[in-house]
Amino acid sequence: MPMLSLHNVTKTYQRGRVRALDDVSLEVARGEFFGLIGPDGAGKTTFYRLMTTLLKPDAGRATVDGYDTVSDYKKIRQNIGYMPGRFSLYQDLTVEENLNFFASVFGTSIGENYHLVGDIYRQIEPFRTRRAGKLSGGMKQKLALSCALIHAPKVLFLDEPTTGVDPVSRKELFAMLRKLNEEHGITIVVSTPYRDEVMACSRIALLREGKVTAVGKPEEVMPAERRISATRVLRGEDYVIEAEGLTKQFGDFVATDHISFKVRRGEIFGFLGANGAGKTTAMRMLCGLSQPTDGRASVAGYDCATQYEEIKRHIGYMSQKFALYDDLTVEENMELYGRIYGMKTSEITSRTDEMLGDLGAENIRRAMVGALPLGWKQKLAFSVAIFHRPGIVFLDEPTGGVDAETRRQFWELIHRAADQGITVFVTTHYMDEAEYCDRVSIMVDGKIEALDSPAALMERYGAATMYDVFLHLARKAKRSE
Repeated sequence: MPMLSLHNVTKTYQRGRVRALDDVSLEVARGEFFGLIGPDGAGKTTFYRLMTTLLKPDAGRATVDGYDTVSDYKKIRQNIGYMPGRFSLYQDLTVEENLNFFASVFGTSIGENYHLVGDIYRQIEPFRTRRAGKLSGGMKQKLALSCALIHAPKVLFLDEPTTGVDPVSRKELFAMLRKLNEEHGITIVVSTPYRDEVMACSRIALLREGKVTAVGKPEEVMPAERRISATRVLRGEDYVIEAEGLTKQFGDFVATDHISFKVRRGEIFGFLGANGAGKTTAMRMLCGLSQPTDGRASVAGYDCATQYEEIKRHIGYMSQKFALYDDLTVEENMELYGRIYGMKTSEITSRTDEMLGDLGAENIRRAMVGALPLGWKQKLAFSVAIFHRPGIVFLDEPTGGVDAETRRQFWELIHRAADQGITVFVTTHYMDEAEYCDRVSIMVDGKIEALDSPAALMERYGAATMYDVFLHLARKAKRSE
């Protein structure tokens, strides 16, 4: 008997107008490491919610370990672990309090099943008294995985568990999952936007528009990877971002430690580092959102310590968290941001038409943003960030959780903006995206460890990819946060 079984399962929304799952039939064997792959809006999250008994199918039947997801939901919930796409823990509780809470819900204790979570929990145990909301992305996901495992489930459902996690922590987390699968026989069903993680699965199913389009081994099923091709030549020494000894200290903790660099006009500058390396702290200072403790920096000719309000008016910014308003339409969001930056009504109208035309998004002009797939939300957020035609745009992990095709499209937008003279300062955990940058810096423990073009860095470290360069440098890190 398979661990998971779906027979002609259909799930619709909006009174049947949207088919999230459309007549899906699928089986996952016991002890299998199974990947569920597909673009944004393909139906992956609906699949997880059905299999974890949070939703009921409109048609068809699904079982977990032989139990029906509708009639036997209580038995299923005792035997599964689930990590949803969004951080699922209690941010105001400490690491230890979260784990104890999840153990008590299932009538067990940390000690009883420590053999399952020990390898993972030992990495976060030094921070057991820290609130979960204050952990780095990698630490949060390790805690969430520990909580999902604490009752010794037979099957783990993991909805993009490594999204937003740096490459080192991502590699560690996936290795832990492989060990759980191989040594403890836990069936794992995982979705991921990272190609290397997809290829590590024993089998995968491709979902598109609610339908399973292919099932098989990753090397047989995965489409060929498409990369953008762009040759860019930057000339001149017109620097629009300059940092010299830039430092930010919180009490005894030095988040950003005397970093120095320059960024030219029209350059795509990648700002890389593991979770906790100091990237976001540095970016916040450059954006005028935080003032330095020491050193100096200027952006668009304005001093970051004294002229931060001017900086805010001359840059665009896209944060890690989606920055638009879900309860406004696409064009209402664009109008709002245009007015914030003092644009005239006629200019807002023409700019909205221009940007929606460039995106091929005229058909969603009046759609509520909250109803759109993540990929569209991210492309719209970027468009809003450059809506007022800033000279510089800061992008903090803009493609986190976005499928591979949408990421490629997003980077085409970035290159188009740079070709128009906009300087792009971007952080990312996707090392293939680092290779699309003109230059990259890599931060380790608050310091810039390396800075050059991707090709030069790969040559310097004898590496085939930027992923290899990053691992080589990031493994030197001494601090975990």
